[in-house]
Amino acid sequence: MIYMYFCLKTDQIPKISYMNKTDMQEGWIHFLRTAEEYILYFVRRGTMYLKEGDRKYEIREGEYILLQPGMTHVGYRESECSYSYIHFGAETLQELSCTEEGKIREVLSENRKLFYQCDPLGYEFYEKSKLIFPKTMRIDSPGIRQKIQRLIEEAIDAFVYRKEHFKLICSCKLIEVLTEVGAYYSHTVFNEREDDPLQVQHREKVQLILNFLYGAYGQKITGKRISNLCSMSFDYLNRMFKKQTGITIFEYLNRIRINKAKELLLTGTMKSSEIAAAVGYCDEYHFSKAFKKAAGVSPRKYLEGNHVLTSEKKEGILY
Repeated sequence: MIYMYFCLKTDQIPKISYMNKTDMQEGWIHFLRTAEEYILYFVRRGTMYLKEGDRKYEIREGEYILLQPGMTHVGYRESECSYSYIHFGAETLQELSCTEEGKIREVLSENRKLFYQCDPLGYEFYEKSKLIFPKTMRIDSPGIRQKIQRLIEEAIDAFVYRKEHFKLICSCKLIEVLTEVGAYYSHTVFNEREDDPLQVQHREKVQLILNFLYGAYGQKITGKRISNLCSMSFDYLNRMFKKQTGITIFEYLNRIRINKAKELLLTGTMKSSEIAAAVGYCDEYHFSKAFKKAAGVSPRKYLEGNHVLTSEKKEGILY
C-alpha cells in the first residue's frame, strides 16, 4: 500500500487564485474536471464522494482532501454536503509517497527537531523545515477543527469582500491552516494526546525547562537545579527532553548562550569578556572555545564577517 503525503517548504507562500464555500443539496454530484492547480476541500457537513484518477474518496464532516494539479476528479455518488474550497498554486509543494507508514514517522521526527536546533538568527529554519500532512485526514479534535474552520472563514471573508491586501491575507491564512493540519497530524503519529496525563506532564516539563533555560542562561545552571525545578531526576528529564528536541538539556543551553552571544556581538557595544559573563560562561577562554566549536569561527572572526551589519546597526539603518 502507498501512503500519500504532501510536503510544503516554508520559504515561499502559496498563491491563492480562488476560494469560497458552498452548500449542495441532496442529489448533487461533483462535475468532471481536470485541476490546473491544487484544490483544498474541507467538508463542514455531510459527505463528499470524489474520485481522483483511479482512487475513490469519501470525505466526511471534519475531513479535508487536497486534490492535485493535472489529475482528473469527479463525483461518483450523489450526496448532500457543505464544504469550503481553496484553489492555489505552490511551487514548493511536493508529493511525498511512502510504502511504509513508519517511514513518515522518521521524516516527521527529524523535521520537528529542526524547530529546536535551527539558528534563530538566520534563515536556516525556512530553508530546511517543511510542513508535512497527508492527502486526506479527519480532524477529530473539536478545538483544532473549529480553529481551522475559523481561519478558512476569515480567508474567505477577505477574498469575497476584497479587503485590502486580500490575496496576501488569504495566503497567510492558508499557511496557518496547513500548519495546524501538519501539527495535528504530527501529534497523532506520535500518539500525543491531550487527554493522556503522562504525555501532558512530559510536554509541560519540557516547556518548563525551556522557559527556565531562556530566562536563566546567564546564570550558573546545574543538573540539580533543573531537577529541583521539575521535582524529577535529572537523567529522566534529560531523556525526556532529548526525545522531544533531539538534543540534551545542556546542549540546548549552549545553543541559547551562543545565539545570544551572536546578538550581543552584533550590537558592537560590549567586549568579548563582558559578553562571556552575560551569557553564562565563567571566563573569556571557555566562551571563545565554545563559540568556535558551535559557530565554526572565533567571536572576533564572527564579528569581522558581520562588520557591515554591525556598522549599519550602529548608524541606525537597521532596526
